[in-house]
Amino acid sequence: MKLKALTLNGFKSFADKTKIEFQPGMTGIVGPNGSGKSNIIEALRWVLGEQSVKSLRGGKMPDVIFAGSQTRAPLNRAEVVIELDNSDGFLKQQPPELVITRRIYRDGESEFLINQKKVRLREIVDLFMDTGLGRESFSIISQGRVEAIFNSKPLERRVLIEEVAGVLKYKKEKHRAQKELEETTGHLNRVADIITELYQQKQPLEEQASIARDYLEQKKQYDYFDLNNLVLEIKAKSQKRAEIQAELAKIKDLVAKHSQSASKQEQLTANLHQQQQQLEAKLDAAQERLVELTKQKGYLSGEEKVSKQTREYQELQRKDTSDRLEVDQKNLRELKEQEAKLEAQLAQVQAQKADYQAKIDRLTADANIDEATLNEQVEKLRQELFKKSQDQSALQSQHAYLKRESEHSQSLTASALAKHQELEAAYQAAKEKKHQAKADLLAAKETVAQLNQRQAELTGEVSKYQLRYDNQKERWYEASDILKQAQTRYETLKNVATSYDGYYQGVKQVLQAKGKLVGVIGAVAEIITVPPEFSQALEAVLAGQLQNVVVTTDEAAKQAINYLRANKLGRATFLPRNTVKRRALTTKQRQILASQQGIVGVASELVTVNAADQPILDYLLGTTVVVKSLAEATVVARALNHSLRIVTLTGDIVNAGGSMSGGANQQRKIGLLEQKQQLEKLAANIDLMKSKLATVELEGNEARQQLTASKQAVQQLAPKLQAAQTKLQQCQQQFDISQVELSHQEQQLRAEAASQEEQTKASMQAQTELKEVVAKLDQLDQAIAQLKEQLAYKQEFLNDTRTSQAKNQQKLTKLKQELAVVEERLQSVKLQANEVANQIKRLSENIAKAKERLAILKQEQELRHGQVEDLADKQAKVKQEHAQLEQTVAKMIEQRKTLHAQVAQAEEQLKRASELKAAAYDEQSEKARQDSKLEAQLDGLLTDLADRHELSYEAASKLENLETDIDYVKRRLKLLQLGLDELGDVNLGAISEFDRVNERYEFLAKQQDDLLAAKAQLEKSMQEMDGEVKRRFKQTFEEVAQAFEEIFPAIFGGGRAKLSLTDSDLLTTGVEIMAQPPGKKFQTLTLLSGGEKALTAIALLFAILKVRPVPFVVLDEAEAALDDANVVRYSQYLQNFEGKTQFIVITHRKGTMMNADILYGVTMQESGVSKMVSVSLAQLEQ
Repeated sequence: MKLKALTLNGFKSFADKTKIEFQPGMTGIVGPNGSGKSNIIEALRWVLGEQSVKSLRGGKMPDVIFAGSQTRAPLNRAEVVIELDNSDGFLKQQPPELVITRRIYRDGESEFLINQKKVRLREIVDLFMDTGLGRESFSIISQGRVEAIFNSKPLERRVLIEEVAGVLKYKKEKHRAQKELEETTGHLNRVADIITELYQQKQPLEEQASIARDYLEQKKQYDYFDLNNLVLEIKAKSQKRAEIQAELAKIKDLVAKHSQSASKQEQLTANLHQQQQQLEAKLDAAQERLVELTKQKGYLSGEEKVSKQTREYQELQRKDTSDRLEVDQKNLRELKEQEAKLEAQLAQVQAQKADYQAKIDRLTADANIDEATLNEQVEKLRQELFKKSQDQSALQSQHAYLKRESEHSQSLTASALAKHQELEAAYQAAKEKKHQAKADLLAAKETVAQLNQRQAELTGEVSKYQLRYDNQKERWYEASDILKQAQTRYETLKNVATSYDGYYQGVKQVLQAKGKLVGVIGAVAEIITVPPEFSQALEAVLAGQLQNVVVTTDEAAKQAINYLRANKLGRATFLPRNTVKRRALTTKQRQILASQQGIVGVASELVTVNAADQPILDYLLGTTVVVKSLAEATVVARALNHSLRIVTLTGDIVNAGGSMSGGANQQRKIGLLEQKQQLEKLAANIDLMKSKLATVELEGNEARQQLTASKQAVQQLAPKLQAAQTKLQQCQQQFDISQVELSHQEQQLRAEAASQEEQTKASMQAQTELKEVVAKLDQLDQAIAQLKEQLAYKQEFLNDTRTSQAKNQQKLTKLKQELAVVEERLQSVKLQANEVANQIKRLSENIAKAKERLAILKQEQELRHGQVEDLADKQAKVKQEHAQLEQTVAKMIEQRKTLHAQVAQAEEQLKRASELKAAAYDEQSEKARQDSKLEAQLDGLLTDLADRHELSYEAASKLENLETDIDYVKRRLKLLQLGLDELGDVNLGAISEFDRVNERYEFLAKQQDDLLAAKAQLEKSMQEMDGEVKRRFKQTFEEVAQAFEEIFPAIFGGGRAKLSLTDSDLLTTGVEIMAQPPGKKFQTLTLLSGGEKALTAIALLFAILKVRPVPFVVLDEAEAALDDANVVRYSQYLQNFEGKTQFIVITHRKGTMMNADILYGVTMQESGVSKMVSVSLAQLEQ
């Protein structure tokens, strides 16, 4: 794509229509300052979609319109047109020729056109997005843009790579998605709050509506079966009564007959019972004795058997022990004989060993004494002679050395004294120089230390104030978020409260019509104030009464009721102030409560209300007592004889009369009282949070001011500290030099003195040692002569001795072999003796234990024999008595059987007579009772039929479709009654109220599902965009970094440069620039000179253009900070892009102008109005 032309009409200083045509290559724009050159660049940015008035050097967008001059009036419109050749398809899906127009009028209205077709500004911005040609792209490079590169932080530089990577579209889309996500989350939170409230209303309403529908259906069926039942009951009871009256007359005759027969049989039965009791007593005594004898007989038999078995077992043990004792005694005698033989044998072998050892010791001692002594003496003499010879050689060498050293030391002493005096003078001079350098160094260190301390204090203050400011800012955001959440929650609850959600339909309609209806005060829940700790108790005890409507008078109640009836809006309960009567505890009830445990108080005294509504409160809660627990509630209720209603803090109730209710739902509903308390608490919290937010904001401003002041102080201190550190370095260098010099002089002086002293000592020492060595040599000569004579004598004597020693050695070897055999035999005998001794010990112990066991067994056998005889005698006596008693018991049992049969027969006859008599009496009474009862029941049934169904029996019995099976009717009626009883108090208005709440709940639930799906899709899209941004950023960074490393040495004529990432996270990392111009070290961009920074930044921009070529680039005095040589390199390097990119260069530099293909001049021949002139440099050269 090529930039063909730019037309300005009324834009800033270009009052007249001005068209600038661009050719391939570099187009230069020159002119004096203030002539309007930069307005051309701003026009280009403006037509490409610039929206920032500040970047266009204006206050508002119409400021770009020509404002007039001394000779010209202001214009009312500005227009810029850019013509582009898109024949290469650089802009996808666009025609080969593009003409983009932007207009603005003085009233602020704007027009945007693409090929004369009106579009929106966004469409122009999107057209050039990620092409490198947008309003803020790298295709427009100004001096400020170059400075921004080397002055910006690494994180700010990443924008350059993002532009090249073409990720701005993704970031913009992500920003939009993030904003939508926040809005969606906000909507979700609000919807969730409302759904929660509606769900809490819906649950009880759904249950109440279901109960109400069930109630209506069951009530209809109940009424039908009740009528049917009454008709069948009346008919059946009428027939039954007629039958009973006929039977009653017959029964009276039977009663007299059965009474006479029963009296005779009763006397006979009493006599037989008396005889039976006497026989049973005797039989019981005999049987008890028989059982006792049987037990004794079994016990004695068992004892006798056990004693005999024990005696037999003891005899076997005795015999076994006796046999083992005899064997052990025999073995013991044999072992003692063997032990004696082994002891004799051991003594004999030990004597043989001693004899052999004595012979060996004598021979060994004789041989060792002779040869060892002689060898030792000869070797000792040889060693002593060798040592004396070594000492002689050493002393001779030492004598020669000492003689030479003595002569040399005397010659060196004179020259050393003169050299020492010279070194002493040089040392004193160096010492004085070091003292002066040290004083200067200490003064410089003190200055730097003071400045460093001050810098540390200021840096600490900066850190402290920065931390305080950051903390305050974080606190402000946190408090702001909490406040917003609380306000949202408050508004939600307030909306629920003001719309009376959760109230019965009739109550809600009355409260919403409060302005229309006279005397309506409000619901009970609205007029009372309940402490939080009593909310659960009062919610439970008041229940539906919380929705009772308080009105001023009974007339106001009538008006409200008429209003509900007329509009069919439901039902409500009203509490008129003028008719409601107070309820209160009696004095006796209060006295009983005072003596009970766990009493919290009377409910009406725990709640506050306006004085005018106190009677209402007493009516509702005057006879309700609050206690701590259910256990205490039951105790209190019994003490009060169930005359009051008792409620616990957890909401369990013991009603007056004794019924109880309580328990808990799986998900507790927020009641009207708790809802009201939450609103009040939220309102108080919001006020508190607003105050806290204001305080945090004030503290944050103070911290920001303190931080700014501290940073300024640090900046002011930096030059002083730099100067002091420079001086300190200089003083340190001088001190180090003087210290090295002094140390050198001191070392030389000490070395010389030590050398001189050593020479003197060495000379004296050599003389003394020389004399000593001469004396020692004389002594050694005499000792060596004596040792030679002794050695010759001893050697001759040793040779004679060795001949006789060989014979003794053979005899000694034979004796040692015989001794080894004796020792082996001795060891074997000892082992045998030890084993025999151990066996003797074990057998002796076994024999002693066996003898002791035999004595014990003998005693036990004698004792057991007596026990067996005694048990046999006792057993015989018991058997005899047992047999006699068995015969007696058998006779008594036969008598009892006979008597029992007689009694049974008499009782059976008496029973039959009594039953007949009782049956007759009972039947007579029952028939009479049944007759009376049926009469009363018939009266009651007829009354019920008339009261409940407004029908007579005659009329009801003529109705069609009545059931005839009374059992079926009763079963159905009972089941229906149970169902109605289980339903309890029913809110019939809940049906319509539930339908309304449920419809709204389902609508919001669907909205919530849609919002959750939208949120998930947004989060997924953002993740995909992040992945694409990372991929593109990494690829582009690597390409730009490589191009930068190649272009930098080409522009600088050497050196090297590198781009690096500051963080591993590709979404947040910054870009650091390291450079090494020729002759410099490798360092960050901020440490280079101004010209080096600018040229490095330009090299980076060229690297970007190499990686991402764009059709045209605008350079607005980008080379202003370069010297002439670098300007030439800069302008020449632009030629590398010839054929790929058009360059529009605004410049003042000659080197750049000389390389331009077309040069435009901007002048202001007329004040305030810019004009263009052009010259072809190629033509001028020809």
